[in-house]
Amino acid sequence: MDTRFTYKHFVNENTFSLLDPIFEATLLFAVLLLIIVIIKKVSIWYCLLFASLSVIVTGQLLWFSGIIADELNLGGSTKGFFCFVVMLLIHCAAIWISLVKSSKHEKIPQYSEEI
Repeated sequence: MDTRFTYKHFVNENTFSLLDPIFEATLLFAVLLLIIVIIKKVSIWYCLLFASLSVIVTGQLLWFSGIIADELNLGGSTKGFFCFVVMLLIHCAAIWISLVKSSKHEKIPQYSEEI
């Protein structure tokens, strides 16, 4: 019997694991963003844009993997959930570091009271 086109290849120990590599890739991109923010000054808007898009896409991916696992009567992958949580924490750290770096370099003008 040919089982190449069944869902059996997407299941490890009764857990749906087809989307795990995508979660790992988004986690890798989050780590790369954190490294870039640490090394050089990045605009807070770029950091917020990338972080928000990444969190939205990964959140939807987590939601859809749960729906697929439920439809196939399988268990959901905890790896995807933990990757999402760690990615969320990394993005928060990157945004915070970007805010700290941008506030350090702003000089507040000092006015003297000379009359």
